[in-house]
Amino acid sequence: MVSTPAGESVDGGGIRAVSRAWRVLRAFTPERMSLTLADLVRETGLPRTTVLRLVDTLAAENLLESGADGRIRVGTSLIAFAAFADAAWTVPPASLARMQALAAETGETVSLYVRDGVRRVVVGQAPSPNTLRHAVQPGDELPMSVGSAAYVLLSLEPAAELDGLVARIVAESGGDPEAIGAGVAAARERGWSLTHGQREAGNSGLAVPVPSPGGRPPARTTVLALGGPTVRFTEDRIQGFVHAVRRCAEDIARTGLPPALY
Repeated sequence: MVSTPAGESVDGGGIRAVSRAWRVLRAFTPERMSLTLADLVRETGLPRTTVLRLVDTLAAENLLESGADGRIRVGTSLIAFAAFADAAWTVPPASLARMQALAAETGETVSLYVRDGVRRVVVGQAPSPNTLRHAVQPGDELPMSVGSAAYVLLSLEPAAELDGLVARIVAESGGDPEAIGAGVAAARERGWSLTHGQREAGNSGLAVPVPSPGGRPPARTTVLALGGPTVRFTEDRIQGFVHAVRRCAEDIARTGLPPALY
């Protein structure tokens, strides 16, 4: 993480401008590949004059472009950046194959998570073979206030920093600090976490930490999680799930995580 120079507020002009520019870029999605200026104002919540200035600046760097129809689209400079990001965050083939084998064995979706500030991000996934399944995609950002993966990620944080981190999470996403603390304590004691219906009714999750392999450890703690309908997370299957997910986590620690994590 890049630190802020002493005496410089995180709300300083330069940092605020970067944050706002990022909000403009994030307004574009595969479902919204072109937007009007009014769309961007609505999606970002920024003043029209600010959005117009940011669009002009981003267009000058070919990060955005304005068409003759008045609509704004992502620019060509993002092509190389997207290719680099994909290479940096792609799960190595051997590890992805192992995750796919776990999905086939358990019938549930397998996801790899890291913490990014007060959110957790999906960095890899092997979907369940079942039609009724847990639906997340690589790149999805989820709250750290609920869920088995969140509790395991928090259980790996230094105890002295946990209260402050939980306070920031609650300020960002809501949640009950006591419930979060109880979930983290249980995950730390057992070495895994199981939750039912916390983020979405009828959905369950089970998560374990990915151990650090010999040699160079990853730059961030990583969690492997199983997700699916609660009706399939029956008591008689839980211990089998725990053993299967732990074996997979140990295997992918050896076969490798996305390059950006090293």
